[in-house]
Amino acid sequence: MRLTNTWINGDCLKELKKMDSESVDLCITSPPYHNLRVYSNDPCDLSNCESYEEYFYLLELVIKECERVLKPGGKFCIQFEDYNYTIGRDNRRGKESLTGEINRIFMNNGFTLWSEICWEKYTPQRAMISDGSLWYRNLKVRDAIIAANFGFVYVYKKSKTGEIEKTTGSDVTLEEWATYASGVWKIPNSSVGGAKHMTPFAYELCRRLIKLYSAPGDTVFDPFAGSGTVNRAAVENGRNAIGIELNQEFYKTAKEIFDKWDDSVYESNDSYENMISRFKKQLTIGEMNKEKAKIEKEEETKLRDKKKELRDEIKLLEAQLAELGMKKTEIKKIKDSIKLGEE
Repeated sequence: MRLTNTWINGDCLKELKKMDSESVDLCITSPPYHNLRVYSNDPCDLSNCESYEEYFYLLELVIKECERVLKPGGKFCIQFEDYNYTIGRDNRRGKESLTGEINRIFMNNGFTLWSEICWEKYTPQRAMISDGSLWYRNLKVRDAIIAANFGFVYVYKKSKTGEIEKTTGSDVTLEEWATYASGVWKIPNSSVGGAKHMTPFAYELCRRLIKLYSAPGDTVFDPFAGSGTVNRAAVENGRNAIGIELNQEFYKTAKEIFDKWDDSVYESNDSYENMISRFKKQLTIGEMNKEKAKIEKEEETKLRDKKKELRDEIKLLEAQLAELGMKKTEIKKIKDSIKLGEE
């Protein structure tokens, strides 16, 4: 199977209109922050919106187009954070919640909220470095501020009824699932191996979402592709990738990395059938581990019961020796000598 990595420089809304309907299996993205960082001077850049009303209006236009290009049942994973007011930037403290408005947009455009993930990006200690209000000495009576060291990942499904796949299977191992199943993912916020970006998208976060919500050979799409982290994670995990990035500097930097890839990166022997086969093997391992754990538990129970029987017999013998007139000190000496002999 020959994989493709389509890397586009342009306005995602215009480029999306060129894409075929129902041609994408999975969308993963982290939209630009509104009025927080300047990514470019382009008026098409969402970060340059003058109000949240304008921001959400344009974001909804993009989400509508993404719904069109997604296949039925396809997932849209969006990473975002609530807005944290600061004294230096906003002359006030508190938060602006984006969750409700983002959820409204998806629910009004053919999606069902499928799952939620809290992404712990860094430690509270690191947050203290950038926000002095978090230092213990700066705590205010009845006004403590909790570190904003996390973000949200909401997973939406292109479906109004919430039906599930008929075939059981996944590209995730038992060991991986033990971590992925948690609603809190502790992943450092860095684009290791990717292009430099002022707000890097964690490769491991993208990799997990790709493995959970797509299969080998699927097409993964990022309309706000930034430094190309989603594209890289998709191709390196046997998926096709499409990324659109408005900022020409980010686009060129990521393209330089893609151009250095060896041609073998695009050759994959994986397939949907191989994934199902791997999953069945994992199920077998799970059943074997389950049976092993059952046997070990039964052995532990037998051993525990045997020890109880021995303790009861010892108590009975002690009582009999006491009735024969043996002193407790003498009985203790016998017990201690037996213990020494066992050692």
